[in-house]
Amino acid sequence: MSGENRRVTVDGFDRVGPFHPFIAWAAVALFDLCLVVAVAMTLLAGVDWTEDVIWPGGPELLPF
Repeated sequence: MSGENRRVTVDGFDRVGPFHPFIAWAAVALFDLCLVVAVAMTLLAGVDWTEDVIWPGGPELLPF
């Protein structure tokens, strides 16, 4: 593609559709963060269930 027809930002980045690349990068970072939180919550729920199986009753360490 020639340099005249390229749609670039002032910073020199190629656009991602109609969006600035920073918006696309933020969306990917938000998706990664949600994925990490989902994995952590799944692990915590599994630990809580295992704790309830081994030691039933008593105070709950997690609120779910």
